[in-house]
Amino acid sequence: MEHDPNYVAMCDIGEHMSCSKAFNSKYGKGFGIVGEIFGNDSVMNQPNSVPGMVFYAICFLLSLNRAATSAKTLFIFSMVSNLMSLYLAYILYFILHDFCIVCVSTYGVNFVLLVLSYIRYNQIKIATRTKKE
Repeated sequence: MEHDPNYVAMCDIGEHMSCSKAFNSKYGKGFGIVGEIFGNDSVMNQPNSVPGMVFYAICFLLSLNRAATSAKTLFIFSMVSNLMSLYLAYILYFILHDFCIVCVSTYGVNFVLLVLSYIRYNQIKIATRTKKE
């Protein structure tokens, strides 16, 4: 959409059901926070998908390690991502008055990641405790 103003995303279903409305809002870059701090033209003010990709890459790398520290870090990261999901969901529904299928799907992925990282952390914690006994 940044390069072609006539582009219509497949997820733009209606006036109040639009991904483009969410992505093109001030909250679609830097979570609506970075631009306020560093300026809208700052290199730090990236589309939310950029830190999202970095986040999921880090989560993938953490999931490859069987250490309790990695599992705990992944669980903490998952909690933070769910807090960000709540923040963005609030903005989506109550400020933008919109429903974004891609956004809501991401919130669901973050929740599943939280549940799975919690289960994994507990399993590793139990396994570590059993080895000590």
